[in-house]
Amino acid sequence: MFKQSQVLGHIGPGNIDEQIEHARAHLGEANPAKGSRWCDLGSGGGLPGLVVGYDRPDLRLVLLDRSTARTSFLEQAISDLGLEESIDVLTGDAAVIAHHEEHRGTYDGVFSRSFGSPAITAECATGLLRVGGRLVVSEPPDPLVDRWEQSVLYSMGFGELEFSVTSPRFVSISLVTPTRHELPRSWKKLTKTPMF
Repeated sequence: MFKQSQVLGHIGPGNIDEQIEHARAHLGEANPAKGSRWCDLGSGGGLPGLVVGYDRPDLRLVLLDRSTARTSFLEQAISDLGLEESIDVLTGDAAVIAHHEEHRGTYDGVFSRSFGSPAITAECATGLLRVGGRLVVSEPPDPLVDRWEQSVLYSMGFGELEFSVTSPRFVSISLVTPTRHELPRSWKKLTKTPMF
């Protein structure tokens, strides 16, 4: 399934088994509570979302992507795995979905792997997370610069950044106060003028 996803261009190049193990490490870092609701932001070819859903069918998981080709692939993969009861697929723009009543402030956590820059990822996630919910992002192995601006994250409603000390690397951050109603801004605005 993941090899097919890679052939279709939904997953980048590299060893599939290593990418699956990375997804499992993402799940381990997040350590979601039983029955909690999580969103895989920009799910693409299903990493980490499909692995998380397969390993933790107790979670209520939404795989979100703007590409109908990718979400069609994900729907078929979920059907093949028999996970229709615990995983939903949503096609749309994350910056728009985060303002829909059924999604705004309703997630216990958000997974992100290769969705966008830290600023874009944080801004989209802030509209999806409930207060106390957590964003868990896969980080490059050796980032050359400090990619996250703590002061701006505070202004979005987030608390302190937490970095994993093991490999692969992850950053996690909890929403500690309700975000401003205008966040996230439109995709055009947040990509043209990121907050950091």
